[in-house]
Amino acid sequence: MKKKYKYLIAIIISLLFILFIYNDHFLYKRSILKVDKIVEKVEDNESTKEKHITQTIYGTIKNGKDKGRKIKVINHTSTSGVYDEQVHNNSELFVEVKSGDTAIGITGVKRDKYIAVLLVIFFNSIIFVAGQKGFKTLLSLLVNIVISFLAIFMFQKHAGTWNMLLLYLFVSALFVTISLYITNGKSKKTLASVLSSIASFIVSFGLAFLIIKLYKKPIPYWTLEYIEAVHDYENFFYVTILLSGLGAIMDIAITISSSLNELIEKNPKITKHNLVKSGREICKDIIGTMNNVMLFTCFTSVIPMTFLLMKNGIVLGDALKMYSQVELIVVLTSCISIVLAIPISLYISTFILHSYKKKGDDK
Repeated sequence: MKKKYKYLIAIIISLLFILFIYNDHFLYKRSILKVDKIVEKVEDNESTKEKHITQTIYGTIKNGKDKGRKIKVINHTSTSGVYDEQVHNNSELFVEVKSGDTAIGITGVKRDKYIAVLLVIFFNSIIFVAGQKGFKTLLSLLVNIVISFLAIFMFQKHAGTWNMLLLYLFVSALFVTISLYITNGKSKKTLASVLSSIASFIVSFGLAFLIIKLYKKPIPYWTLEYIEAVHDYENFFYVTILLSGLGAIMDIAITISSSLNELIEKNPKITKHNLVKSGREICKDIIGTMNNVMLFTCFTSVIPMTFLLMKNGIVLGDALKMYSQVELIVVLTSCISIVLAIPISLYISTFILHSYKKKGDDK
């Protein structure tokens, strides 16, 4: 089948998927209100310098036994949107319906259509850019999601008897092996990437585990969201460290193994010394960008929380000290993982790929 037909099929499937999500009200048990009209009343609050808004919302129920029924509901919000959000025309809301023409209140906003559009853009971008490799990438992503849900389900089922850290050490090895073999197939460079990734995350995590154990001062686990719901919070933190840098380690491993494999194919007589030397030059270009990726990922959680704390009168130093220590530990550990992954991947890939050369070429 020609590429243009494959792309056309992908576009048609995407449009049908979006159309289905826009009309999937029948899948929900909760009543969904489609907003037809909004009447607003605005009041100024002198103490907080913000406006409080009372929205009288008129709409139509789109599912269930009350489908087609006209409903009115009141929504109280403000310009800051800290506790509530403003509703707009054509929004779809989850509401609790009672007798008469008035709903008890809004219980949520239906946003699956926006997620569907983002997913379609994401999937099609991968397919159009990477072609067949894009399909393999999506397949590996799907498999990893299934593994993640199975791990969560099994841990919940055996809570109190299974060790979370040991479970996710095994799951991480599965992530690495399955992802790389699906996307790159069975080859010597895939084997090198898998072994490099597993060795890198074991060494880097072992080092982080050792340092944390030797560090006598307690880590402020209480700053993590919903940590009260996790009884084994120490292992929960270790799992966070383990998974945070896993993607970057895999990226480094496959980049190095692919680059070295290409060098060997271009020059089968290349020596191990020259192969390692060329690999080091490649690594110099990787290390800066990958560490920046981890740093900016950390910023996404640290900066908003820091600004919010400063807005509430907490000075910058205290905000960083009280609420950013855990994130900084995670990102620094991930950066160490990236740095260690480079020499580990370089030497493992060199050993494996060079050993596959024909006899007589090895020098």
